[in-house]
Amino acid sequence: MVERHRPAVAAALAAGLALAPGCAFVPKSRLDDAHKLVKSLRTENAQLKDSTLTLKVQNQDLAQRAVDDSKAIRALEVANAQYEESIRGYQEEREQLRSAFREVQGQSRTASGP
Repeated sequence: MVERHRPAVAAALAAGLALAPGCAFVPKSRLDDAHKLVKSLRTENAQLKDSTLTLKVQNQDLAQRAVDDSKAIRALEVANAQYEESIRGYQEEREQLRSAFREVQGQSRTASGP
């Protein structure tokens, strides 16, 4: 089993060794530029991660506020419906009192006569 893999391993090692000298001829300025770019990209990545975390926290806060606001709105809607029902009751009572007053007024006119 080990015998079958030897040619492939040897070929991979030979290819790696053949490419290795090519890497040694990269100018130092290009390497420095690449290191600066990597450092810059890492810094930017860290800043973006911080921004993402900040936005996630803000999103959670806004979502919680939205839930709280919807509960408050629902409570206000219920209270408003109760007030409307109460007002209708007062209006009905007022109409009943008005009718009763007119009836008493009419009886009073009839009883006092001309």
